[in-house]
Amino acid sequence: MTVIINNLREKIESTLDDYIIDLAAQEKQEIQQNKEQIVNSLMAGEFRDLGGLTAMRGFVYQYYVSMFYMVSMIYPKRNNWWKSVVLEYFDDITLIGEDKIRFIQVKTVKEGGNKNHQPNDFYKRKSLNNPENEREYFNSWIEKNLLNYDYFLESNVINDVDKSVYNPQFEIVTNTKQSSLSTLKHYSGNVDFEIKDVIDKDGNVEHVITDEDPFKNAIMKPIDGLNLRFEEYARKDIDYYLKRLYINKFGSTRELYDDILDMIEETILITDIRGKSIAEYIFKRMFAFVISNSHVDNEDRLKKDELLVTKLQIKHLVAGWVTEAKELISESSYYDSAWAIFNRSISELEIEFKAQFANDNLKGELLKALQWINAHITESNIGNSTYCVTILNKIFYGNNSLSMWDFEHGDVERNLKESIRFIVYFIVFYENHLEVYSTAKMLFHEGKSSVIDNILFTLYHARNNLNKVTSMEKIKSCLNECHISRQITLDLYCLLIGTKKDSINSTASGIAAMFKVTNEPDSSHKITDVPDNMRFVDADEIEDFFEGFKDEGIVLDSFKQNVLLPHWKDYLDGIVNKMRVTYIES
Repeated sequence: MTVIINNLREKIESTLDDYIIDLAAQEKQEIQQNKEQIVNSLMAGEFRDLGGLTAMRGFVYQYYVSMFYMVSMIYPKRNNWWKSVVLEYFDDITLIGEDKIRFIQVKTVKEGGNKNHQPNDFYKRKSLNNPENEREYFNSWIEKNLLNYDYFLESNVINDVDKSVYNPQFEIVTNTKQSSLSTLKHYSGNVDFEIKDVIDKDGNVEHVITDEDPFKNAIMKPIDGLNLRFEEYARKDIDYYLKRLYINKFGSTRELYDDILDMIEETILITDIRGKSIAEYIFKRMFAFVISNSHVDNEDRLKKDELLVTKLQIKHLVAGWVTEAKELISESSYYDSAWAIFNRSISELEIEFKAQFANDNLKGELLKALQWINAHITESNIGNSTYCVTILNKIFYGNNSLSMWDFEHGDVERNLKESIRFIVYFIVFYENHLEVYSTAKMLFHEGKSSVIDNILFTLYHARNNLNKVTSMEKIKSCLNECHISRQITLDLYCLLIGTKKDSINSTASGIAAMFKVTNEPDSSHKITDVPDNMRFVDADEIEDFFEGFKDEGIVLDSFKQNVLLPHWKDYLDGIVNKMRVTYIES
């Protein structure tokens, strides 16, 4: 991942260096002085951070245009023909549909000033020394844009189809003022990409694109000193290309931003007060997505499916970003609610421990362990507001995701309290303890003792949805699917909490089962392929152990007392062996 990020940074920096070459000295200096901030902002999709750097507007304008065409694929108010957008392959942007393809160049002028594009900006050629092939001499904006169709026919971007069926379109997008380029009205008005010759009242054909047309005239000129002509290197005649050319005056960066934002808001169909905020979040995420995809090596991308950004892909991305945005909008109240459940569970456990355990020493140790858990959760949650939600998913789902929870459901708090109780029961025997493997899918704690073996344990709460066999299979699966837990070689005690009552030895249940249709796995079958270090523990028997220490008359100074610790270890191992004999295939 680090290599990918570093490569992306290098490519953005390189593109930025190329961009500032033609800038005025003051603008160039401004960007160079803020280069680190600019690159970081671009990688994070934080386009707003660049708002104070006027010179950067031209740089981000191309990405905004890309986003416009991506959103257009799913925008409900238009039935656009393209199904895929290609970034920086043939040209800045390429649109591909069933039988059409459009090549788009993006050209900008400095906004806020008096400069506008002039016709010669589009057709002036750069002098070259020893190009790789002669076609590169035809390198004006307009020529490069038109010749992309020829490159397309020669490329392998789309395979297994007849490329000749694709009707080409050519577009140059600019932020120049609407009042500019008055002599090119037939191009700036060619919204249908089909300039048609005019037929007069006598039936005579008047060609709109004549030899005096500034674009046609410039393209027809041979390369100085080499007598190389455009038509010798192009597959079609000049008129074929130019009739399909549209100069699109898109407007300023701010206008384009507002247009895209409005399109997103209308697409996501959220009409309440959250709509604009969610649209802005999607804009930010899409901006980061475009930046990333625009800076991948073209030759590498040629062989990959990621070459095309498809309509379906954008639809799925936007749907995901909507979900993220909704969660973030309510983040403070949502994650505070998760934290509140932990606080209430711990407070209730504190009351229970005080009421249930008569021995003050043992009670004090349980409360001290509980206080440690409370402090650990508080510190972790301050550092990461999603911590409590993640722990809920680890305990109840065996997954470290951020799935949403209905905190109003009473079972969540009750089951969480039960889970915390057993964490306390395990760590109270050990001199030192801590949460470990924080990025794993399940919750792990480690206890260290100078008297008995150190312990590593995890827990899974079935919430009365699964029996012991299915819960054990679930734990095994979760541990095997996690690359972190797969590397654990120490003995791992896997605590089963909240499982359904077994019917293994119940004659009555066995008779009833004869007349029951169910898809639930048979609880009497044994589990296979269980790693040797995976040691399953029935929480009910742990509860039985502690039940005996609640009574009056217990003479014991500490759960860590040397005389007790071996008995705890033997009792725990006895539970493990019983579970192994009953449920695990030897």
